[in-house]
Amino acid sequence: MSIYNKIRIIFLVTALFTTAFFGLFFYVQKNENFQLLRKKHMRTALYVNRHFGQSRQQSTQETLNDPNLKLFLDESDLAVVKKRKRIKNILKNAKVVFKRKKRAHITKILRSKGNIFLYIKNPKYEILLKDAHHMHMPWKVLFWYIAALMLLSLLYLWLTRSLMPLKKLHMQIQEVVQGDLSVSVKSNKNDEIAQVANSFDDALRKLESLINSRQLFLRSIMHELKTPIAKGRLLNEFLENNKHQEGYNAIFERLELLISEFSKIEQMLSSSYELKLANYNAVDIVEQALELMILSDEEMKQKIKLEAKGEYIINTDFDLLSLAIKNLIDNAIKYSPNHYAIITIDTAGITISNTGAKFTDSLEPYLKPFHNQNHGLGLGLYIVQSIIRMLSLDIKYYHKDDKSSFVISSS
Repeated sequence: MSIYNKIRIIFLVTALFTTAFFGLFFYVQKNENFQLLRKKHMRTALYVNRHFGQSRQQSTQETLNDPNLKLFLDESDLAVVKKRKRIKNILKNAKVVFKRKKRAHITKILRSKGNIFLYIKNPKYEILLKDAHHMHMPWKVLFWYIAALMLLSLLYLWLTRSLMPLKKLHMQIQEVVQGDLSVSVKSNKNDEIAQVANSFDDALRKLESLINSRQLFLRSIMHELKTPIAKGRLLNEFLENNKHQEGYNAIFERLELLISEFSKIEQMLSSSYELKLANYNAVDIVEQALELMILSDEEMKQKIKLEAKGEYIINTDFDLLSLAIKNLIDNAIKYSPNHYAIITIDTAGITISNTGAKFTDSLEPYLKPFHNQNHGLGLGLYIVQSIIRMLSLDIKYYHKDDKSSFVISSS
């Protein structure tokens, strides 16, 4: 899960808890207000019933005009609704919020269009009182709720904006992965992301310098090697012994082939090699790998056996895969007791096998450059692994019946 999704989840949960808090606060406040309202109206109903009970000999109209009752209702912010038509309309359409029935006395708290009414009914009288206090939205609670959500939103925007350089750094690193070391990730800010970016940029500049130095060194060596080879070829033409000429020409061809091979490896490892992918028959690739080995026909018969048991078409770079197979064949011949390699092509892939003991350790140490597991520079399997990864192919190793085998196939 990305850090952006984690931040979204955190702020979403925070917003839900904030909503729950304000919702609970609103519910508690509403309940407290209603309890206060109910107590006031029940006290008023008790007072009115007692007052009417003491004034039974008087008419209802005279009782309502009693100064003490008026004073009590005024102090309670209640007013008598006198129009019969309005009373009927309110009783018909109002919502009953609270109702209490005790013997013949009925008390109701009604709500209609935001107004609160107290309805008192007795066999001998009924009265409807309007409360001066209106039921309205708790605007203060709503205001603070909206303010809290806005604050959370601003914090979210501020935090995601502060992480934007991290996304930009990721995109620049992807460019570096593609081989563009000229990318600059320098930042003039003072936060932790800027520190990481500046440290990475410093490491990138050192890496670029090392790679450029290595490329210059290798290219200088390859260039200098071509000069004595050219001179050797020229001098070889003056030899009178044809056998010697052929032998020296084979050596010079081998050297030129090795220089060309080193050039490809250098380009590949420096990520400057452009793949030329197409569909090829595995037989053609293997034959090209055998040509790279520069073996005579007699040596080919003595050291290599090619078995084509089925057609295998693979989408790859012809030159690179030929180079990888050539290194596998070289290793198979070099490290086999009988110096003999078997190449098998079938519908499952290309298999290079030789007789011999299984790797004493896991295969991983042999895939590292300049390992000391065997004689030589220890670059063969490292080059093979690098090419296979670059071509997005699959290579597997297994040992069976005293035979080690490497199988190359499509992923």
